[in-house]
This record gives sequence, C-alpha cells and structure tokens, in this order.
Amino acid sequence: MDGLLHSPPNRQHGEGEMISFDLWTEIHARARRGEAKQKIAREVGVDRKTVRRLLTQERPMRYQRTVSRPALVSPYLAYIQGRVTEVDYNASRIFQELKAQGYAGGYEMVKLAVRPLRAERDRLAEATLRFETAPGHQAQVDWGSTWATIGGQRVRVQLFVMVLGYSRRLYVECTRDQTLGSLLACHQHAFDWFNGLTEEILYDNPKTVVLKRDWEGRVIEWHPQFWDFARYYGFTPRLCRPYRAQTKGKVESGIKYVKHSFVLGRQFPAWEALNPMAQEWVLTVADQRLHGTIFRKPAEAFREEQLRPHHGRPPYRLSSVLCRKVATDCLVTVETNRYSVPPAYVGRTVEVHWIAEGAIEIYHQGTLIATHPQAHGQHQVCVDPVHYQALRRRSPEPSASPDPEGSLALTAWTGPFPEVAIRPLACYEALIAQEVDHD
Repeated sequence: MDGLLHSPPNRQHGEGEMISFDLWTEIHARARRGEAKQKIAREVGVDRKTVRRLLTQERPMRYQRTVSRPALVSPYLAYIQGRVTEVDYNASRIFQELKAQGYAGGYEMVKLAVRPLRAERDRLAEATLRFETAPGHQAQVDWGSTWATIGGQRVRVQLFVMVLGYSRRLYVECTRDQTLGSLLACHQHAFDWFNGLTEEILYDNPKTVVLKRDWEGRVIEWHPQFWDFARYYGFTPRLCRPYRAQTKGKVESGIKYVKHSFVLGRQFPAWEALNPMAQEWVLTVADQRLHGTIFRKPAEAFREEQLRPHHGRPPYRLSSVLCRKVATDCLVTVETNRYSVPPAYVGRTVEVHWIAEGAIEIYHQGTLIATHPQAHGQHQVCVDPVHYQALRRRSPEPSASPDPEGSLALTAWTGPFPEVAIRPLACYEALIAQEVDHD
C-alpha cells in the first residue's frame, strides 16, 4: 500500500513507535484466530489500548504511534541472529529452541524476527560480483538454443557463443546439435576467428566438458576427450560453481544479445546461410556497438587483447571409435543412421571414427575404406554411389570354391542414384525393392 511505513516492530521514533504494516497484519491475524487482546499486546510488545484501536482500523494508518514496550522476543534477538544460518533460517525450529530457554512469546514474533535475516540472505545470494579480466586472460563459452525461420520453416538452432572477457568481442556459430564434436569444432573456428586464444576459458559444467565434480570444484572429472583438446591447445578450462551460471554473465548476456539482435525477426534462405550471415552481423553490428559495460566498441578494445597464437600445428582431430559389423546391404549402422562401404567388406568388422569436422570415417584394419558427412536426424542412409557401382551379379557354379575374400554376390544397382549423399531410408528401401523385382 502506498505511504505505509515498513519498519521493524518496536523501532523507536521520537516519543513513540510507528506501527509497521507487518505488525498491524499480525495483530489482525491473531484477533481472527480468537486470541485475547491482552495476550496479543503482551506478545507483540504494544499497549492493550493500541491493540484495541488498531483492530478498529480497516487498513493501517500512515503514522500510528503508541508507547514503546519491549517485545518478549527482544532478549533473544542476539541468539536468533547467531543461530539462523545453522538451521537454514527455520523460524519454527528457532521458536522451539527459544521455548526451551524460557521464551514466553508466540511464534509470530519469532517469525517476524527471522524474516529480515532471511531477506538479507536472499539478497546477498542474488548479488553477483562483477569482475573484469586482463587482456588475453579469459574467454567464456556457452550454448544457447532458439527457433529460427530457415527456408520458410521454423527450425531449432543451437548457438555456440564465445566472448572475450576483456574486449567483449564475440564469436557466434549456428549448429544443429550440442555434441562434443560440434563443441570442439566451434572452439577451433573461434580460435581461427580471433587468430588466437586466451589463457583460460570458463564453462557452465556441461557433460561434454566435465563428467563429475564436487560442489567446491576441488575434485573434477573432466571429459577425457575435452581434456585432451584443452591440453592440445594449451588453455586452462574453468568451471562455474553449480547452479551459479550467472558468474559467467558475459557470455550469458552475449547469448541474449545474439538471439534478439541477430536471430529474432530475421529470415534465413537456407541453413548454409546462417553462419556467413552471423559472421557478417558480428563484424558490422556486434563489433561496432558501444558496449554498455566497458563503454567502448569491442572491435577497438580487441586491439588490446593479448591472445596466444595457435597456428603452426594441425587442427585437433576428434576421434570417437565404434566397432561395427557390415550388413549384407553394405551398410554400417551408427545411432540409427546407416553408412555405405565397398561390398568387399560385407560381414567384416570395421571401425567407425567421428572426427571434429562433422564427418564419419570408416576403417578396416587401419585402412580408410569410406568417408561420409555425418547424418543429422534419425533413420537416414548415407550412400556413396561408387560403392554400389562395383557390384556384379554372380551366378554360383557347383564346382566353384568358397570365395576366400568373403565377397557378397549381389545384383548391380539398376536405379539412378540421387546426387545427394544423404537420403531418406524410404528411398533406399524402394531401390532394394526394385532390385528384388528384377530378380
């Protein structure tokens, strides 16, 4: 209510006491529960006439004064202040302990005494100390997720954002997922964009970075592939405290800025256009804005960044290896998607490698036999037409000895091959059905 005085109970102001909104509310609540006016006056620390007058009011008056009288909880305030942190600000627990010490008042007064202490705790918990880092010292990385209009359709887009702590310069990349391969590839692209990297990079505990940790960060189990990547480039990964993502506020603000300034309301003709348009936006808009915290343009402040060079060594290759057996249709199944290999390897065990560039490499006994772009989505078939052009029908002869190479006798592919490498599963099954009809 406008004009009400929100002061603690029994706070002295000149010749009397101002009645707070909380105290007025408590008195009315006690009266509704049927408590006697004398008991109310004794436990809340005011005169009985004051209680009677306040109960006649439909709303608290702006400046009501009464003769000051110490509340029954006053002698215990020091104990309450020292105890609240140990019982997690539980007023009911403190009330029980005070009763054991001889407290004769009610629970409401204890609750009123604990309330401002809890409010102060919450205020401090929400406060975040803003800190600035030296040039070249720290970058912050995080993912965002948003919807974008691509080719006239609404598509979910993952946003990788790296922000340099000193200059606030951004690197932005749009991806289809937040996998480890995408994370490391985006890092390498960011290093190329900035032409260097910082001494340390701050993260918010994603599973692609850290597998397990304790609250204080003394025991951390890093993702082994990510840790190898960090050692390869020589930066130190740092983690936010759990549930305190606001400690990496620079990149949190950067993600919001990207969503609202770059993605929102913009039409993208095709997926391939997202990242070129994002890079153009960074150069012409994000880099040239007057940043609200450092009051400089990021492009200008970037000239003072002291990044470590990363050139002179080949890009890091992310390799996640799976062993798979080649099916009779010359396909290898990986996470519901299927990839073709030459027919000579049907029935054999091959190794499937994911690499950071978003590709699938298939090896047999150390020899590379097939390379495909990684299929996105589920139940996709990635086919290299060259693998099937080598197929020829073989007519079995009674005198023929078993094929020592284990090759499969298949009918040559008769249907036309689409030019694209990744095709829906239904398309592939239709071609197989066509082959059966020819038989």
